[in-house]
Amino acid sequence: MVKYTPVEIETNGKGYLGFLCDYPGAYIRGKSIEEALSKTGHELQSYQKWLGIEEKGAFQAHVVKKHESSLMIEDADSNILLETDLEPMTKREFDELSFLLLKSGKTTYQIYQSAEFKDWIDQDRIRKTFYGDTPKTIREILHHIDSVQYYYLSRMRISVKHISDFIKGRELCVEKLQQLFHKNCNNKINNIDSESWTLKKILRRFLWHDRIHSKSMIKILKKQNEMGLITSVQDPFFFFI
Repeated sequence: MVKYTPVEIETNGKGYLGFLCDYPGAYIRGKSIEEALSKTGHELQSYQKWLGIEEKGAFQAHVVKKHESSLMIEDADSNILLETDLEPMTKREFDELSFLLLKSGKTTYQIYQSAEFKDWIDQDRIRKTFYGDTPKTIREILHHIDSVQYYYLSRMRISVKHISDFIKGRELCVEKLQQLFHKNCNNKINNIDSESWTLKKILRRFLWHDRIHSKSMIKILKKQNEMGLITSVQDPFFFFI
């Protein structure tokens, strides 16, 4: 039986980025909308396996909204506010998302820790993107993930001192977001630098950003494995199931 999952698509005509509305952080990408949507089933299986869920049946995307953008979508730049980002949020839902943020941070760091050659340069990643030079080593990728989590807090006008320990930093982020939830739930929209943010969007973006860059770390590890530098690759997000 085919199961349909709602997806919101963002595009600039040169790339397509889709967000799976019922699975915060899950995403699909492609040069065409057809290519992006074709990845829905695999992304859902990967996401659910990470959560310890194995649901039988085929998944198919149902596009509920399409957003036109002037951003570099082909490099995974994004600024859309999903319909789900605006929905009310209960304490139970916030607690579930907070748990996912901590789990995602630990999974991301697990990949980093498993890497023997953290400073090995992936020559294919030497290029410019909308945010500058692409991180080209596993260490640089983790540093990027780490710095962006503090950027996300700043979108809700939360300023905290950077902690060098990645996991403790993630725990601090969750603590600050919890304080924000108790203050206004998901009822406030912040407009900063021409982009709208809600608490639910921040939570979704944390999870998405972990996934997209953790996949890059796994790709580097797979290259190292193919070259004989390492003998195995840990893939705790199950990106390549």
